[in-house]
Amino acid sequence: MELNKLATDFIKLKKKERELKEKVLKLEEEIANSMNLKLEGTTTTETNIFKISVTTKITRKLDYDAFLSLGIPEAQSFVELKPQLNLTLFRAYSLFEPEKAASCVTSSPAKTSIKVEVKQ
Repeated sequence: MELNKLATDFIKLKKKERELKEKVLKLEEEIANSMNLKLEGTTTTETNIFKISVTTKITRKLDYDAFLSLGIPEAQSFVELKPQLNLTLFRAYSLFEPEKAASCVTSSPAKTSIKVEVKQ
């Protein structure tokens, strides 16, 4: 298929996708508002046709400085520190020691991003 046709179809479908996503979000809000939800966890209700489950979550973010100021002993600590890859430093190190760097990092392709714009 010709690229202009593909790009045109892509733009049209992306617009429909946004419209449908807005409708789905409104319906989700209406469903949630019509149920007596738990603050956190799954609430399930049944109608004569459907079984509906709504899961509510709370996002928690640690203020590490405030945590440290509490002076909680390590044996009672509720915080885990996880090593994280610094991509900038990894790429720099890979220039000099590519085999070492590659030996401890697993790489896999991420989702490809496509952006189509109508030229002015």
